[in-house]
Amino acid sequence: MTVVTPAKAATFLEYVTPGIFGTLRLLVGAPQEKAQPQLSRLKINETGAVYYCPITAEKGDCRSMDLIGAPQSTEILEGMWLGVTVASQRTGGRVLACGHRYVKKLLGAEEQQRMVGKCYVRGNDLTYDPSDYWQSDTYEVCDFNYDQNLEGMCNMGISGGMTEKDVFFGAPGSFVWQGTVHMKCRDTQSDFADDANERSFGKLDEERLNIYIGYSVLEEVKLLHRSDFTVVTGAPRDDFKGSVILAEKQGQLLPLMTIPGEQIGSYFGSCLAVADLNNDDWNDLIVGAPFFFDRYKEEGGAVYVFMNENGSFQKKASLVLKGHKGSGFGFAVAAVGDVNQDGFQDIAVGAPFHDSGKVYIWMGSRSGIPKEPSQVIEGKSVGDGGFQTFGYSLSGGMDMDGNDYPDILVGSLDDRIALLRSRPVIHLSKIFTVEPKIVVPSQCLNSCIKVKVCFSYTLSNGNQAFSKDITVKYTIDADQNRRGARVRFLDNKQSTNSGLLSFSAPACQELELSVNSPVRDKLQPLVFTLNVSLNEQTPVAPLQTLDDFPVLSGQQLLTDRAEINFHKECGDDNRCSSNLQLQASFADENYNLFPGQTLEFSSNIKKLVMLVNVTNSPTESEAAEDAHQAMLNISIPQTLKYSGVRTQSGTDIECSANETILCDLGNPFKSDQKASLIIIFETSGITLFTEQITSQLQLST
Repeated sequence: MTVVTPAKAATFLEYVTPGIFGTLRLLVGAPQEKAQPQLSRLKINETGAVYYCPITAEKGDCRSMDLIGAPQSTEILEGMWLGVTVASQRTGGRVLACGHRYVKKLLGAEEQQRMVGKCYVRGNDLTYDPSDYWQSDTYEVCDFNYDQNLEGMCNMGISGGMTEKDVFFGAPGSFVWQGTVHMKCRDTQSDFADDANERSFGKLDEERLNIYIGYSVLEEVKLLHRSDFTVVTGAPRDDFKGSVILAEKQGQLLPLMTIPGEQIGSYFGSCLAVADLNNDDWNDLIVGAPFFFDRYKEEGGAVYVFMNENGSFQKKASLVLKGHKGSGFGFAVAAVGDVNQDGFQDIAVGAPFHDSGKVYIWMGSRSGIPKEPSQVIEGKSVGDGGFQTFGYSLSGGMDMDGNDYPDILVGSLDDRIALLRSRPVIHLSKIFTVEPKIVVPSQCLNSCIKVKVCFSYTLSNGNQAFSKDITVKYTIDADQNRRGARVRFLDNKQSTNSGLLSFSAPACQELELSVNSPVRDKLQPLVFTLNVSLNEQTPVAPLQTLDDFPVLSGQQLLTDRAEINFHKECGDDNRCSSNLQLQASFADENYNLFPGQTLEFSSNIKKLVMLVNVTNSPTESEAAEDAHQAMLNISIPQTLKYSGVRTQSGTDIECSANETILCDLGNPFKSDQKASLIIIFETSGITLFTEQITSQLQLST
């Protein structure tokens, strides 16, 4: 479900929640937006902007935040790219907006311009409160009195974020593009405006110039320590391959670990996310490398997943996800919360240049995430299909429509954004039974078999008050994969039956079947299979409640199987123990046995026969229950030519000849039954040199 709202170059996103449901708003950066009217009158054409958008069905009701005041003589606001970073403290917290191309002028005999960047903090109602020290602080932390050798070109604010106590900014231009991260750490209990500790990496080794530390940055617990925050920042030009630096907050930011990229120019570390993908109470690290390529495999863009090992990371990724050539896969990554409420955190990956743009959703699990995404959302399928770079930016993890499932906000370069609302996820329970377990065909001419399928469901988020009707489509196949089914449903006279069942409380459906007589094969069981799907409806109104449009959990089995057997007259266990016996002799065409089974050669003997007797008679040690699928296989001697077969009248024995003679003795060959066969051969192959005629006979059941 989507809400599409145009906003000039809307590419950088964040949620902001200034109250209870009904007043939720989306925060959207538009860094190439025209200047506001009061600035246009000062001949400032383009500053960028930050929009707040209510969640409505309207497409033009976003409003611009009032952040920029009249410029001072030392300021250049033109092209400052306000909105390149937007962030918040989430529910009830403050919001942050930055423009990294903000310029300060160093006045003197020769004017010099320093692109230092500037950020703003506002309250949750998006207004300015001068009594709030978070807001009254001027977030211009780079000293513009020095040139690019220090921080005169720091580009602060190209990335940034907020926690309950900290506000932090990436500054990739500091120290000749070594880059750094600046933090202001506040005591939330303090009433002093200047009571904020400032931290940064400072200047590192000379060989680390031009690596862009701070291009991306986040701060989170449960990375290297359970309760202490770890700062994670990307340096996408480090050693030309990129890297991710994990640091702790001491007096300054102290690097503890560096994870290197793999491929030159891949921009490894240009975007970051953390999420506990396997629910082990440690956050895992997700790193984008959107310019990765493999020309032989037609791959472009990569996302590296580093699973946390009790507070440490290997330098080799646990899993690498690859995108399509030229797609920009990994241009944006985001932790989006537990979308399906299965107890595992999920992630989203943007590929804005693949066709109209795509967003891939991966669901976490006990083993992390799989290689294949659980869902792919294409820009052309969203709203009116106006997206061309869908997935350029991502934000997620908050429930915006009050159904207890987190939603995802997607940005683009197309002057529009989309809110993807998560539908309720249902765990479907089913009970599939077929009775009776043993079927007597002679007693089942009308109806004797009953199939019963029962369904119930629970919501994945545990909401027991949810009681909407859902409709399940079921298909039952009886005696599947047989040329001729041995049973059929009474209502449609077919071996397959499909139907719909709507319910909010546990419900059952019963179906009856009869046997197609006569049943030749009683040996193989009757197998019944059940296939289930949700009969999904499509929302019509843009902001229609999604409670009426749940989806089934992708992790559950939607098939089932049951089997029953035919009664075989084989005792209480329905397992047959036969006692097939065989006798065979050669005779002349008048059925006179050859004495001692010795044939005197004569050219007048044109035919001879094989007399075969088969019995299934009990003895003191052997029962003689029915023999199902009883077969007799007779090899044809090389000196003889098969001519035909005769069977005693009243039997249903059928024989066919190819390389051997194969006779179907009956299914079943009953207890105490006897059968006689006469196999007729021509003797055209017998000569004076023939010494022996041999044939092998084999009984099977």
